Parts: sequence; C-alpha cells; structure tokens
Amino acid sequence: MATLRAGAAALLVDPPLGLPMCGVVRRDWNARGRLDHLEVTAMALEHDGYRVVLCGVDTLAIQSPEIDEIRRSVATATGAALPAILINFSHTHHAPPGGCTIYGSFGEQDPEPEPATLEYIDELHRLIVDVCRLACERLEPAWVRWGVGAADRCFNRRRRDADGRVRALDWHEDGMLDRSVPVLQAVRSNDEPIVTLVAFGCHTVTTGLQEAGYSPDYVGPLRDAVRRWTGGECVFFIGAAGNVMPIVAFEDAGHERRAMGEDIALQALHALGPRPIWPSRLYYEGGFRSGTPVATIRWEAIDTAAPVLAASERRVSFPLQPIPTLAGIVDFRKRSERELDAAARGGAAEAELRLLRFHGLNWARRVEAEIRSGNPRTAVEGTIGAVRIGDGVIATGPGETFTEIGLAVKERSPAIVTLYAGYTNGCISYFPIASEYPRGGYEPDYGNKTYGLPAQVDPCSDRLLVETAVDLVRELFPGHDVPETDAWRASGALPVPLTYPLHNRPSEP
Repeated sequence: MATLRAGAAALLVDPPLGLPMCGVVRRDWNARGRLDHLEVTAMALEHDGYRVVLCGVDTLAIQSPEIDEIRRSVATATGAALPAILINFSHTHHAPPGGCTIYGSFGEQDPEPEPATLEYIDELHRLIVDVCRLACERLEPAWVRWGVGAADRCFNRRRRDADGRVRALDWHEDGMLDRSVPVLQAVRSNDEPIVTLVAFGCHTVTTGLQEAGYSPDYVGPLRDAVRRWTGGECVFFIGAAGNVMPIVAFEDAGHERRAMGEDIALQALHALGPRPIWPSRLYYEGGFRSGTPVATIRWEAIDTAAPVLAASERRVSFPLQPIPTLAGIVDFRKRSERELDAAARGGAAEAELRLLRFHGLNWARRVEAEIRSGNPRTAVEGTIGAVRIGDGVIATGPGETFTEIGLAVKERSPAIVTLYAGYTNGCISYFPIASEYPRGGYEPDYGNKTYGLPAQVDPCSDRLLVETAVDLVRELFPGHDVPETDAWRASGALPVPLTYPLHNRPSEP
C-alpha cells in the first residue's frame, strides 16, 4: 500500500497579563486573567515527498505583509510549498493582537503598540513556525477520512428593518446559513487518531464582554473535547463566518463557550462514523454451527493508492470603493478631533471615547497619512487557495467572508467534502455579498475601519472570491464531474450529505 504520513503538534500561547485584547471597541481594559489556553496547532500530511501543513492560530487576524513572511518561514522550516500552507485564524475576540497592522483599529488611545505587545507578536509568529515544524517532525504512516456533520448553534446576523436596511447585528430568520461541520481525521493503522481537523463557520464570540481574560472562545473546549474523546490532537479552522453569530453570544457565565465547543466536537466525531478507516473490504472468514449454521464476515485491508495531496493558490487584487479625497479626510479628521475633545471635556467614559476614535480619529489619521504618502491604496491583494486531500478539499478566502460565499464555493465543488475556510493566509476586511451593500450596516458600510483600509472592498469582491476558489478546486480534480450552473451565487442548497456504504455484501466464499 502506498504510504501517506501524518503528524500533529500543539503549542501553548501564554501572553503576559496586561496586554490589550482585539475585537471589541468599547472594551477599555487589558487582560487580567486567563479563561482558557490560547494555542497554535498544526496538522501535517505527506505523500511521495509532497507536504501539506494546516495551522490554526488563536488570534483575531494577521494581515499582509506579516502573514506572508510567516508562511515563507513555515515553508523553509517544513519543506512544504507555499500553496500547501494554510494558516487559519480562530478570530477570537479575547486575545492580544496577532500582528502590528491589526493594532490601533479598535479605538485605542495610543494607536501604536507598546513594546510588550510587540514582543508578544514576535513570539506568536515564532510559535506558528515552530508548531508547523514540529508537526512535520512527527510524521508517521497514516490514512485520512472525511466527514460532514451539522450543528444548530448559529444564525445569520443581517436582520432587516421594515425599510430593508440593516442597523443592528440581529437574527435574520430568512438569511442563508451554513451549519455544516466538515471534519478531516488522520489515523494510524490500528485506527488510533493522530489528529482531527474540525471546521465551523461562526464568529467566536460566545465569551462575555465583561470577561477580562484571554480565551480562544468555543474553540478551546472544542479542541479539548476532541482530544479527550479521541486521544489525538485537534486543529480548528473557522469557516465563512463574516455574517454569522452564535445563538448565545457574549455570555459572561462561560457556560455557552463550553456547551457550543463540545457540541460541535460531538457532531464532528459523529460524522466520521463507525466505519473502517484504512482501505478495507468485507470477506467471508468462514462460519460455525450453533443451533444453525452462522456465517462470519470480517474486514480485511486492501492495497490502494494513497490519497492525492495537491495545492494551488492565486494572488487576487480586490478593488476598493472610492477612497476619500485629501480635503475630505482632513475635514473629517478635524471634526473627529473636535467631537472627541468635547466628549473628553464632558467627562465621557473611556469606552465612549474609544467608540469615537474607532469611527473617527484613529481611522482618519491612518487614511490621511496614506493619502499624503502619494500612493494610497485603490485595491488590495490577497491570496485565495485550495488544498486537495484525497476526495476532499479545503478552499480559502483571505478575510471575513459571508456565509453565502462559502456556500457558493461548496455548491460548485467536485470534491466529496469541501471545507471553506475564511480568515486564512491573511485578513483583508469583511467580504459581504454584493446584494448586502445597499442594505448598509457594519460590514459593508464601515467594516473596513476594523482592518485599516481607506475604503471597503468593492461589491465585485464576492464574485472574485467564489470564481477564483472554484477554479482552483476544479484544477485539483481533473476529470471529475462538476455541478453545472449558469449563476455563481449560492442557492443555499448544499450537496447531498456525505455517506459511506457499510453494507456492500462480500463476495461468496
């Protein structure tokens, strides 16, 4: 039998207390404790010298050019080609900034990170490279299997008001939603799991805003449950979660992050099912006589080709909507300064001042400096990738992609299982679908401020994400049947759930 090898590793990320946490504008305190361990985890696969590295990081996001340098370092440390390296951010809102460029976008009084934060960022980047190297050093003979479960733990948060506009993040009952839980597991010849990769497309915000400690949110209990139940390692990838919230979010008691994490873990492992893992067939072992003759049927291993490992990626330029003029941003910056000064003199709390800085001064200063540099961005580049592992594939998007984008890719994929991972190999901005821009709201109107962009990405970005990912996936599955459709948008109808025939009758003895 051709040999596939798999390895896994996990390293604790232990930030010093007192660092700022990214993701919540009105949070006016730094970390005072540790609710759960932050981690970096990795799964490595190899066949015939070709390596794939899948890494999960407990951080909100890491942007280019920092993530590009990290991936190059991982390539050097592991021997994997760049397209075969996926680094996915769990997007927890209870961790320090994962990169220098992500800091300063959440209303901080000083938009420049302090030395302790910079030291942490350097350490996190080193740990990402280390965990990927360790996973490759632990490669051993293995096989892989895919599954797809489902978890009813989230909702589409783009609720419309009576006039069709979106003004708050709330339950949109008629909105599309991908509740699927794709899972990939590597096992030894004795069926012991080496590592399980679980994915789910929902914001990691079950943890309450008053919780002043580091936490990976529901991802931590999810990983712990998989480790406890399988004895192997666990990696988590977040999916297309840009407009998806947990049903119970921002809960201070801490119950929900554990309940949600363990539920998703359970659904993932249930999806793998009680079936043979290594390639096998049923055969008649013989029989015996009790009160009547009884046939005995057994499984036996068969020789087969190792699962295909292949990867491809493409650098895509996403146009931005019109950026402000210099005169316009200067005027906006001055008005923001006056509003902030008046609020401070009026005794406004720091949380309110942070809100004003987020919407106004901090963003305006960045954009003004970019325009005055003479080379303001009118487009921004990002990497879209696809990694084939046997009959399944992981397709990626470099930001907070809407659930409809992930669904559209899955509907057009020839793979048996398609895992769509947003927040991977970079995080440009929110990526709404084009039809949501006229409705307004956070993501299309000012989600770019979270990521330091002078303007939001153009509505055409959704089509770029879908068509590029689908093209890459289809390149990795030559000769496979492809779902035919003239449209590219998601219908909301996922492919038939993955099933495995267990009852193919063995040949007669």
